[in-house]
Amino acid sequence: MTLSRRQFMTAMGATSTAALVPASFSAYASEAEDYRALVCVFLKGGNDFFHQVVPLNTEHHQDYANSRQKLAVPKARLLKTGMRDSQGIALGLHQSLKPLLPLFQQGKASLVLNVGPMIAPITPLDIESGKALLPPNLFAHNKQQEAWQHSWLGETYSKAGWLGMTADVLMDEMGGMPSSFFTGANSLLDGHSNRTMYVNKNGFQSLKGLTSPAMRHTYQAIAGASYTSPLAKSYANVVAEAITAQKQMAKVVSSYPLDNRIPKSNLGRQFRAIKQMMDAAPMFGHNRQVFYLAVGGYDTHDNQISRQDKLMKEFSEAVAGFYHALEEDGTADHVMTGTLSEFGRTLHDNSRKGTDHGWGGGQFIFGGGLRGKCIGEYPAFKRNGPDDNGDGRLIPKISHEQYAAYMVKWLGLSEQGVNTIFPRLSQFGGLV
Repeated sequence: MTLSRRQFMTAMGATSTAALVPASFSAYASEAEDYRALVCVFLKGGNDFFHQVVPLNTEHHQDYANSRQKLAVPKARLLKTGMRDSQGIALGLHQSLKPLLPLFQQGKASLVLNVGPMIAPITPLDIESGKALLPPNLFAHNKQQEAWQHSWLGETYSKAGWLGMTADVLMDEMGGMPSSFFTGANSLLDGHSNRTMYVNKNGFQSLKGLTSPAMRHTYQAIAGASYTSPLAKSYANVVAEAITAQKQMAKVVSSYPLDNRIPKSNLGRQFRAIKQMMDAAPMFGHNRQVFYLAVGGYDTHDNQISRQDKLMKEFSEAVAGFYHALEEDGTADHVMTGTLSEFGRTLHDNSRKGTDHGWGGGQFIFGGGLRGKCIGEYPAFKRNGPDDNGDGRLIPKISHEQYAAYMVKWLGLSEQGVNTIFPRLSQFGGLV
């Protein structure tokens, strides 16, 4: 099964790109006049979430320590979050994530436990018997990064990304600026009609071809001419969009400077860039925006403790700074941020003081005006235990599509819209 553009339009009740406005999808887009933005932060390499969120209960921490050996985070380095999983296990936050602690204390942070790409529910017995339906190319970085950005259609993954298809439904971009922004290469924002825009983490830079009056006149002439060739028309449309974007961005930069309340780290600069687009939402006429950010370095096969300390510092300071700025601006409840990562890490450490490619992991959600909670149960950190696939990798209990559906439903997608973009959701029990 594949989901073509025509099939998607038909399922959503539209027959042309012109129909892709919120009013055309009353059954698929919830009524919402308020502003909302969804930010997805991809932690590339396979983040070891269970090095960052650890059980505080003596029994469960001992199981964790026995499995992780020298990499185990001692209780003395854990901060109390006040959160418990669905089994009642108290969870602590690694002290390197201390800047995030106020968000947990204020009920503005959530945890999603043991989540990963799945195409059907799986048990250790399914794997042992050889009957398990496993995602293709499991444990491969590039393939699982793609899997996280798409939905399973029964035989293959969707061509469009789940957030791009959501944008197809929710966002009216006719004649205006795109409302989907990215700071790095991705397929998450690919839609059937969704238009995206790259934002430079180092700040807006004018297109060189439009800074010279002579060249600008030439490009304007190209954009305004009539053509019979489809290729020439397409090129002229791209030029016209670039000119429009240049004019719009010049206004944004002059009216909304980069927010210096957010750190200048790699990830911090990405948050600064998208915060500028959020500030300019009224100028753009946007009441919905989506963003994709990415940061690498999470493939910690060796020296994990020191590497994770640096990664956690950058991540926590950037997110905390971003939400501090949003809080001061009165918009924190209108912005949800969720992490993504292609897979978690192994239950056990390796001989290089690191961990290897796993499967199930965990994700953070911040903001959105929702009361913070813990979704799911902390996995059993036992070799050959109920969550072990037999190779020391955690079998996910929550599908990445359930997690994605939770976020796009908050953004304004109705249950019918969610089920169209994630047609296999019901076999996992629906929304988390």
